[in-house]
Amino acid sequence: MIRLDKFCSAVFIIAFALMLPSVKLLGFADELIAAILGALAVVDCLFNRSWRRYTLLWIIIGIMTFYAAYSMVFMNYNTPAAIFVDWIIELKPFVPFIVFLAIRPQLSAGQKQILRIIAIINAVASTILLLIPGVVMRALVVHVYIPGNALMLSAILYAYTSGDACRTGRNAIVIVLMLCAGLLCTRSKYYGTFIVALYFLFIYTPGMLRHMSPRRLALFITVPALILAAAWGKIDYYFISGGQPSNSLDPEVLESFARPVMYATGALVLIHHIPFGSGLASFASWASASSYSSLYHKYGISNVYGLSPSNSSFVCDAFYPSLAQFGFVGIALFCTFWIYIASLLKKIIRSNSESCRTDFACGWIIICFILIESVAGNTFVQTQGMCAMMLLGLICSKAQGKLSVETSVNLPHQTDGKQRLLKRN
Repeated sequence: MIRLDKFCSAVFIIAFALMLPSVKLLGFADELIAAILGALAVVDCLFNRSWRRYTLLWIIIGIMTFYAAYSMVFMNYNTPAAIFVDWIIELKPFVPFIVFLAIRPQLSAGQKQILRIIAIINAVASTILLLIPGVVMRALVVHVYIPGNALMLSAILYAYTSGDACRTGRNAIVIVLMLCAGLLCTRSKYYGTFIVALYFLFIYTPGMLRHMSPRRLALFITVPALILAAAWGKIDYYFISGGQPSNSLDPEVLESFARPVMYATGALVLIHHIPFGSGLASFASWASASSYSSLYHKYGISNVYGLSPSNSSFVCDAFYPSLAQFGFVGIALFCTFWIYIASLLKKIIRSNSESCRTDFACGWIIICFILIESVAGNTFVQTQGMCAMMLLGLICSKAQGKLSVETSVNLPHQTDGKQRLLKRN
């Protein structure tokens, strides 16, 4: 059998080390990560006969392939080449999660130390980027949300590699400083995730929801209220008043801002394309902009600033509108995926294993990070999203049992009784 855990660990370390430099120097880093991990999955299946470990991957590939065929045969809003590109884009964020879930790499103490150093370097570099003039910062990393997200992911990585010690002493100070530095990005999305991170890392304790005292109930209600309050300015700006005075809502404001137009049109696309949506490369995805989808002309939004063929920079400005491509069936499948991850995290917290509280906290912070980011960003299908999904897969792999990679390598050489015992564990 071929051991692949060390390859996974190496990819994980390199990906986090290049998370900031890759923005300008290696724009295709996300596709490269997906390709390398996909190749590892193929090697694992061919040489280690681990096909069943990747059942979830085969299911998702099958779903995406169905949508590709559906898009070409029944929809025809874009070219086959654009549909194939979108097939890759929509599939790639699931690959790192599933591969890490299947291979279950074990990070050594030395590797965890290296990752903590990388997290600190990323945090310092991101803070500097947020403090320098905006023109220089944009020339280096394109947008202010990138160093903000890097600080959030660095804090999560530092917490995960520190285990339950992340809540005490110097570790807690470092994590809080990282999270607070990210506030400099001034993104409401970050403010919401910031509150979630503080809650799960320093307030939440296992079982607190089962024994809900009035104080804890008030705290539990306060957290989502704070998130809503933190994000309300942008919610109001993008989806309600468009920056107009609150007493003079302009009914035509939807025609003035690309993001609300995409959300409103996405709702129409869902209603008009029941149950499977408009198909790949048709709406709110990078492929639908690079090879301009005819759907935008059909719904009359091709003249909106940022959504036109000559200036399509806001077409894929948020992830959720792209779910209109998959219809109500696709949305249900998307929700099912996150429910499955939540069930794995539930197994971890119930195991009472070492660092289970920190693993549970980091897992939920990543889920909230991705879901909040997707409201007004496409991080889920970018390099930072790939890093987050690798870390989430690494965390969730602990719910798959305690059978180590080393033990599984020696499994054929054990006695039958030992084999049965190991399999049960």
